[in-house]
Amino acid sequence: MKYRCLVVDDEPIAQQIIEQYILKIEALEFVGKSSNALEVLNVLQREQVDIMFLDIKMPSLSGLEMLKTIQNPPKVILTTAFSEFGVESYEYGITDYLLKPISFERFLKAVNKIILPKNAIVNKDSSVEKPAESTFLFFKADKKFYKYYLADILFIEGSGNYVKIHSKHDKPLMVLDKLTDLQNKLPPNLFIRIHKSFIVNISHIQKIEGNILTISFKSIPISLTFKQSVEEIININS
Repeated sequence: MKYRCLVVDDEPIAQQIIEQYILKIEALEFVGKSSNALEVLNVLQREQVDIMFLDIKMPSLSGLEMLKTIQNPPKVILTTAFSEFGVESYEYGITDYLLKPISFERFLKAVNKIILPKNAIVNKDSSVEKPAESTFLFFKADKKFYKYYLADILFIEGSGNYVKIHSKHDKPLMVLDKLTDLQNKLPPNLFIRIHKSFIVNISHIQKIEGNILTISFKSIPISLTFKQSVEEIININS
């Protein structure tokens, strides 16, 4: 089965990029593009559309306003340059929210939520399988090595050349390591960076309210730089 895709954007360059991405994926079929949300209503009456790549800010009628008028919309992946619409857009039942400029890897992740089970990424050129993740790491402190199971780590706090490991069972462990270097050792499907000074275990997130994330009653700020990554996690698991 091929998923028929419609691109809706008032920027010709943006249209072209999305079209090229669609053509790279075997399971997708490009059926057209439009620069006007009002035109789209007519296209949806004439054509079968399974996935619509929709810009938010357009002349006459915005993408979100148009969605309100469609009774049975196709799967929608929003494409926009404005991050402030992220949380609001999830109320419309969208599949994903992509911030411009959009990389092909990020595009694949969004499409993958619709066309492939278990987020396995496949395109015409290659098939990529993720290796099995390690379940634990050793941290050196006080001339000793401490074994920490990844599932037990709540969050990691960075401070200069040191990091502090906060876990479910032990007191915080101070380790000589930089947060960025440690981030590269952690599986991205389990841990997410939400601030220049904090990496959190996704499975232990208890609440997200505005720009504050709560883990084990600890309130941790979400910086603007990493806000989109947090929104993606919400969307994937909602």
